[in-house]
Formats: sequence, C-alpha cells, structure tokens
Amino acid sequence: MTTPARFVFATVLAAVAAAAPRAAAAERGRDAPPMGRVAVRRGVQSPEGLFTVRLNLLVSASEGTFGQPTSIAPDLYYGVSDALQIGLLHTGPMGWQTMPGAGLCLTGTGGGCPHVYDNVGVDLMYGLLKGDFHLSFHTSLFLYRISAPLWVMWTAGFTGKLHFTDVVAILFGPQIGVALTHRDANEDQLFVPLELQFQVGQAVSLKILSGATGQLTALADTVRVPLGLGLVGNVSTSFDLGLRLSFDNLLGHQLPGVSRTDERSIAVLAVFRT
Repeated sequence: MTTPARFVFATVLAAVAAAAPRAAAAERGRDAPPMGRVAVRRGVQSPEGLFTVRLNLLVSASEGTFGQPTSIAPDLYYGVSDALQIGLLHTGPMGWQTMPGAGLCLTGTGGGCPHVYDNVGVDLMYGLLKGDFHLSFHTSLFLYRISAPLWVMWTAGFTGKLHFTDVVAILFGPQIGVALTHRDANEDQLFVPLELQFQVGQAVSLKILSGATGQLTALADTVRVPLGLGLVGNVSTSFDLGLRLSFDNLLGHQLPGVSRTDERSIAVLAVFRT
C-alpha cells in the first residue's frame, strides 16, 4: 500500500477509534439533527427525499488578477435513501475550497476562462456510520476537462465528520483520484479537504478550512495546502448563505517567484433545500 493510501485509511481508523467511546450519542438523537439550524450537528449527507442545491460563486482574489477568473459552480444532491446520496458536481474533490474557474466561467478568455463550461462530475455517497462519528464511502467520476483532450478522473475514499461536542466538529474527506485518460499529463492525485467547524450561534457556523492536494507520484514537490475561514448562516429551513476567504496555497510547496500569500480566492455560497 502506498504512503498516501496509508494516510487515507489511517485518518479513517483514527477517527473511528476516537468516536467509539461516544457511540451512545445516537440514542440522544444526533442521527437526526434539526434541519437548517445547529449545522455543526448535521451529518455528511442528505436524508431520504431531500434535494439540495449548493450554488458556489468562486472569485479569484490573487495578486494582480482579482476577479479573473470568476465562475459559478452549482452542485446538486439528492437523498435516495437515508444511506444513499447521489449528486451532480461542478466543484472538485476539495468541495467549497475548489479554485475559481470551475463550472460556468464568466470572465472570458482574457479573464482566466479558456472555456465557458469545461468540467462536470457525478457523485455517490453511502453512509456507513452515524452518531458522534458520521462516515460515508464517497466516490466520484469527474470530467475535469471536457474540451480536447478529454481528462477523466475517478476518485474514491471517505467523507467523515467527528463531533467533539454539540458545537465543535471536524469534517474530512480523503480521496485518491485515478486518471482514466491521458495519463502522461493527467496525473493521479491525493485530495484531503478539512473543515474545523464551530457553532457560534444556533443559526451561524464558523469554519477553519484547510487540507491538502497533490500528485501521488510527486507529493512533496506538488502538495498544495490552503488555509481559509468560512462563515455560514442559516436564513430559513430551506436556505443558507455563506462566505469563504482563503489563501489557496499558504502552507504548501511554493514555486519559485510565487509568494505564499499571492494565491487567494473568495467564495459566496447559497444553499437551497427542498
């Protein structure tokens, strides 16, 4: 087993071990958090029959290229059952931390958008554990580049959420991405999005956002580690509104001539549930 693969499974096993003493939380109703409010108590996927749209406005705030690119990336999810969720994606495996340009790119070829629409994915999650520790098997098929040459990647891993208390949780989603086309340029990847979540009021959650991405065969030379803050407010049982500010590679490997703070992005999130 490769080192990145060991990391994925070690992350999951460590979270299971930490959650085991609190398994009785399911008896206190943690499996069915109220819709909308107290978001930190929620699990990682939709209950049966719930349709969710996550609309991401992604804006580059990088040095010298503010607003270039700017894109809108809608993600759609449906709970087929309490255990099975399917989705249509325009963000990548890093979720809310996806870089601007994904989805419908609005700023034209001179503004960082080689194509108006050039990526899409399908997504599946299957719930394995609930309670103080939610864990789902997570797999996606991404068309990272629809235009020629077509780049296709299959990802597989887990999405989990460990509840330390009713107001503090950590969300993690390690996945390994396997390139299915043009493997000479489309490299296998590691994706590990992380969110440390705090419930600062019944309707407001604060998130410290980080994680890591990089090529499996050259992780030390390609790893990117973002760091950001996100704030999400519940407006009603069917609508949330959020804002993210991130340094997109503050702690990762730096290319010559690029400052750690040069790459920045802003995201506005609107969530609709029905």
